[in-house]
Amino acid sequence: MKGIVVCPQPRAADVGADVLRRGGTAFDAAIATAFAQMVADPFMCGLGGMGTLQFFRAEDGASGMIDFHTRAGSGVWPDMWTADMRGRTEVSGYTIFDDLRSDIGYRAIMTPGTVAGLWEAHRRLCSRPWAELVRPAAAMARDGLEVTPFVHDFWARPPMPGVADGLRRIRASAASASIFLHPEGRLWRVGEVLRNPDLATTLEALAEGGADLFYRGEMAARMAVDLAANGAYVTAEDLAGYAVRHGAPVEGRYRGFRVLSNPPPGSGVSLIQMLHILEHFPLGGFEHGSPHHLDLVARAMAAAHLDREEWLGDPDFADVPVEMLTGAERAAEWAGRIRGGEFPAPAPAAPPSCTTHLSVHDEAGNAVSLTHTLGTGAGVVTPGLGFVWNNSMKLADPVPGRPNSLAPGKARTTGMVPTILLRDGQPFLVVGAPGGSVIISSVLQTILNVVDFGMSPVEAVSAPRIHCEGGPILAEARIEAATVRELVAMGHKVRHSPISYDPQQSRAHAIVIEGGVARGGADPRAAVGWPGPDLPKKSAVSHTIMQTASDRRCHLPAGCLESRAGRKQNQ
Repeated sequence: MKGIVVCPQPRAADVGADVLRRGGTAFDAAIATAFAQMVADPFMCGLGGMGTLQFFRAEDGASGMIDFHTRAGSGVWPDMWTADMRGRTEVSGYTIFDDLRSDIGYRAIMTPGTVAGLWEAHRRLCSRPWAELVRPAAAMARDGLEVTPFVHDFWARPPMPGVADGLRRIRASAASASIFLHPEGRLWRVGEVLRNPDLATTLEALAEGGADLFYRGEMAARMAVDLAANGAYVTAEDLAGYAVRHGAPVEGRYRGFRVLSNPPPGSGVSLIQMLHILEHFPLGGFEHGSPHHLDLVARAMAAAHLDREEWLGDPDFADVPVEMLTGAERAAEWAGRIRGGEFPAPAPAAPPSCTTHLSVHDEAGNAVSLTHTLGTGAGVVTPGLGFVWNNSMKLADPVPGRPNSLAPGKARTTGMVPTILLRDGQPFLVVGAPGGSVIISSVLQTILNVVDFGMSPVEAVSAPRIHCEGGPILAEARIEAATVRELVAMGHKVRHSPISYDPQQSRAHAIVIEGGVARGGADPRAAVGWPGPDLPKKSAVSHTIMQTASDRRCHLPAGCLESRAGRKQNQ
């Protein structure tokens, strides 16, 4: 079947494209790609993580969400960490603990949902056997993959307040260090081949045993013993009782398009709220990247983030006013306040988490937008299983009585927004991104770039970008200094990055379908890394990336394959 797969990892895109070539659907390709991403970027996503998948099924026009968020273990209680917290950081929005308990180690783990979520998606949507879609990832883990600059970047990251450095994270458990440190005791270098035979064996077992093995079978028993022996809050009963949530997407409209995104505790409501606010302004009448354009976008972002901070939570535990947040009245109110010069009060701004995304579309018209993550990974590997556990506890609120406060079985909020725009009932734009709350601004601006400014998907994901949650505007270096000065004159605080494609901005991945032709764009920011001790500065950028977003030489460097042509669209 013809189709297109877009994701940050070229080798994972290979796997999905091959599924399409062999007659699989977009749904089949999405599952196979997701498992391959776990091998290619083992701290971005994995069996121990979570995610959310939006699908559009062409045969009946049905769309839906399959949400598989991590959930707090039965061993937690609301004020268990209140007395020990040291505040929240402005840059990350993380709770600070002196011992990094919510960031690394067994106490940071919540009950994972990825295996259950992909199993449910396969049961409901796929045409190919489960084992056929899992085995390519197992082969990749056994044969090994070259370490990329982006993977090395994570391992070499310095510490931030409340967040461990990459090396300390790898060393959080002996089993993790045995895989992700070279036998010489150093980080694996870019270009060296990393093999993970334990993960290969685990994936092969899952290919045969399915999700039941992971949550209730022999594998679950091994995990539960390890978790209990090391002070985790997740129990065997939590694993056995895990349940996927599924239902309809949250819906909005923008410039005549239907916008479908994910419900709480995901942030689709916030994305739609931003779009509804901006629909009150003739955004396309401004020059792209001009002070007036960026001023309006920043204020809409800040407004929606203020409401997000106050209202967003797990709807199983909190009353989330979705209709109010996405409604015309609230958008009009914020638009009026913005016209009056209001800039909402500051809120924490979160940098990218360790997350990944994939977008898939096939010739039949099926589409998938899937975001999945480990948080930033707890650095915990159960001996012999080869995968990293999540650290979802880091974004739970240790103060009781708030929408995101701790409770057994409760999911914490996430910035994930896998989104599909429909035109005349058919997918027009399939888009999503990794990166914490920065995901929302990345997806928002990709949509604006396509709809308001007529950009191609490559241009839309590559164009200079900002992020704002009510505090300073975080602006990439390619936004002109003169524009920054004008934003400051308007009353904004601006942090102007020195990096052209700033890795602290999220990495959007989009497919645009027009006239029966699907075109993909993979964000070039995935090729950019922070230079670390084993990564020379000249190797921090693995491809030549042009300063001009419309330059076609920056075409899909991070992993986009179009199966109908049988060619890779990555450098």
